[in-house]
Formats: sequence, structure tokens, C-alpha cells
Amino acid sequence: MQDSMPKRTLWWGIGLSVGGAVLATYVHPELYATVWLNTEPGQTALVLWLLAIDLLNSLVLPLGTALIAASLVMFYIRGRAQPVEHDRPKRWVLPEPTERGPER
Repeated sequence: MQDSMPKRTLWWGIGLSVGGAVLATYVHPELYATVWLNTEPGQTALVLWLLAIDLLNSLVLPLGTALIAASLVMFYIRGRAQPVEHDRPKRWVLPEPTERGPER
């Protein structure tokens, strides 16, 4: 059974990075374009939403890139930890004294 943790970590990192990029690109203009936010209660809601979105923006995108980097490290370590037979040089063993030919 192969470990699926690096793959899950990679996909979570990609998802969080794309989600953070979409959040940073499209949500602010959509909030400013909302008509009801021009009222006094709407401005209070706008400030609270912008605070929450800025907090998410400062956490989600860096977390996504860190998860992508962590998955690459996990893939590398897993590849290095598994022994590869053809990668290792063969050891030469001296023949037994009885197997040697006649001395010259």
C-alpha cells in the first residue's frame, strides 16, 4: 500500500492556493459593488467582511504554497528512502584460496 499523504497534501495546497487567489482577486470588488453596503449598517457589515476576508487572504495563500512545498519534500524523501538495487554498485569479493588458480 502506497502512502497517499503527499498527494493529498499537494491537492490541498493547490486548492488552497487557487481559492486564495480567487478570494484575493474577485471578492473585494464584488463586496464593493454590492448596493446595500452604501447604508450605515451596510458599512459596518462591509468592514467586518473585509476584515474576515483580509484575514483569510493572509492565511490561505501562504498555507497553500507551504503545503505544495511540503508535498514536494515528502515525495523527495519517500523516493530517497526506498532502496534501489540497480543504483548501488556491486561489491567485489575476493575468491576463496581454494578457488584460486596455481600460483605463478
